[in-house]
Amino acid sequence: MTTDKPHHPPESALFIRDHLAGYRTELANRRTLLAYIRTVLSLVAAALVFIKFWDHNVVIALGWTLLPIAAIILIRGLLIYRRINRVVHREEKQTGEAESPFTEIKTKKKG
Repeated sequence: MTTDKPHHPPESALFIRDHLAGYRTELANRRTLLAYIRTVLSLVAAALVFIKFWDHNVVIALGWTLLPIAAIILIRGLLIYRRINRVVHREEKQTGEAESPFTEIKTKKKG
């Protein structure tokens, strides 16, 4: 027969759902950045195919047009990532949470 350990609330003011919300926000932010990067890679690949393998001037012009569009999308994705990351860190400081969601949480051993 095992004895159940008494349930102790976390020592910080934030409860587990708040910690998990921090994880979800950080992961969603990273996932969005990766989606922007995936889109940029697809546009660059399409542009290079249009430029290299087609002989029609309109298609080649479309390929050259896709390259700056890809650069703009990459810059936009990076700026959005940084903005959301700053907001998350600002909220962590306002709530008094010292660790970011992906740092190891150190707990005191009792006993």
